[in-house]
Amino acid sequence: MYMKNKKSKILSVVTSVGFLALPFIVNAQITNPLKFDKIPELFQSLLNYGMGIVGAGAVLAFIYSGFLFVKAQGNEEDLKTAKTVFKNICIGTAILLGGQLIASIIVSTIQTLR
Repeated sequence: MYMKNKKSKILSVVTSVGFLALPFIVNAQITNPLKFDKIPELFQSLLNYGMGIVGAGAVLAFIYSGFLFVKAQGNEEDLKTAKTVFKNICIGTAILLGGQLIASIIVSTIQTLR
């Protein structure tokens, strides 16, 4: 009984000290951990980072498409598959680049309206 009572007293003291220190913690100076001060800069950076990853994926996909062409060795069925894969990669890459273009136009328009 004494140990349980002692633990509850210690917990009570620690909790009350924590609540007493709370105003000092809340008033602490908080600095921005990001290197961006404005939301459009953050979005542009994220877009550039994402496009780097997607660009690397597109290069790997084009390499895979070339591998399919080499592997086909004149087989009509495999050549048709390789052409379809190459066409789909080209369309996907064009859509991604178009999306980046549209996003950069929107960001630059927002920045000029300020």
